[in-house]
Amino acid sequence: MGQVRIDPHSKCVCIPRWLIFSKKIPLNQIKQKSECIENDGANKIFKLTLAGDFGKQEIKFLDYDSYATFIYEYQKATLTS
Repeated sequence: MGQVRIDPHSKCVCIPRWLIFSKKIPLNQIKQKSECIENDGANKIFKLTLAGDFGKQEIKFLDYDSYATFIYEYQKATLTS
């Protein structure tokens, strides 16, 4: 599965789905964001839950670097929108 990313042009979160398809959630529809870190044996799983007009969407990150990069891009996009 591909990586979740922020599309700066359309101001949305792009969540990869099957093959080339992805779910796009506009930043202005996100009303709530919650973060959670879970231990899975020796690994940590970083979970981000987005909620809003679209329902709830949970996003999992297997490493801190991809999680931190996404959070940084998300904050940057929300400040410029």
